[in-house]
Amino acid sequence: MLTEEINPFTGDVREETYNERLNIGYDNVRNQWEEAPAYFDDSTLKICGHPVMEGWEDNYMKKLAEVATSRQGVVLEVGFGMGISAGYVQNGNIEKHIIIEANKDVFEKANGFVSQAKKPVELIFGFWEEAIKQILDGTISGILFDTYPLSEAEIHTNHFYFFDEAYRILKPGGVFTYYSDEIDSFSPGHMAALRKAGFNKISSEICQVNPPANCQYWKSNTILVPIVTK
Repeated sequence: MLTEEINPFTGDVREETYNERLNIGYDNVRNQWEEAPAYFDDSTLKICGHPVMEGWEDNYMKKLAEVATSRQGVVLEVGFGMGISAGYVQNGNIEKHIIIEANKDVFEKANGFVSQAKKPVELIFGFWEEAIKQILDGTISGILFDTYPLSEAEIHTNHFYFFDEAYRILKPGGVFTYYSDEIDSFSPGHMAALRKAGFNKISSEICQVNPPANCQYWKSNTILVPIVTK
C-alpha cells in the first residue's frame, strides 16, 4: 500500500483504482502512446496494458455528448476512444465536429468514423497539449474532454491540466464537460482548479452507471457530469 504522502487518494473511494493503474505501470507510457497498438473488442479498449475505455460508459458518454452539443455550433472532442461519445455528438444539432486523438490505431478507427459521419468532422492527430494550439481563441461552442491519464500524476486528475485551454477556446456562453472522475459532486480541489482557470458558472448532474466488478478505473454506480459554462 502506498503511503498517504505518495498516494493522494488514500482513504478515498478511488484509492483502489489509483493503485490498480499504478500496478499496470507508467514506465515510458507517454513516449509509447502514439505508436502503441490499440486492442479493441466489443466492449473494451486497451493501450499499453491500460484500460482506456469500456462499454459500460455508454450512457455516461451520451450524457456528456448532450451537454457538449447543447450550444450547437462547433464541438471539440478530445479523445476518440471507442467512438461512443463521437456517435452521440453526431446526433446533436451542430455545425462541425473536431476530434483530437493521440494514438495511431484509434485515429485510424476515427478515420473510419468520419466516412460515415452525418456532420462535418475534422480530425487532428497528436497529444492535446500540442494539437490544441491549432484551435483559435473563442471559437468553440462545446467541448467534451475524455483522455486517459498518461502518468501517475494524472490519475483521476488528467482533465485538470486542460482547464486553462478550455477557457481560452470556448466562446462566451460555451459549455465544457468531461470524464470527471467524481462520484456525485466536485471535490474542493476540483472546484478550485476550475475557478483558477476562470470558470464561475459550474453545475453538474449525476449519471447512473454499472461498471463490472473487475473494472480497473471506476468502482461506483454513479459518476458526475460536469456542466461548466464560460
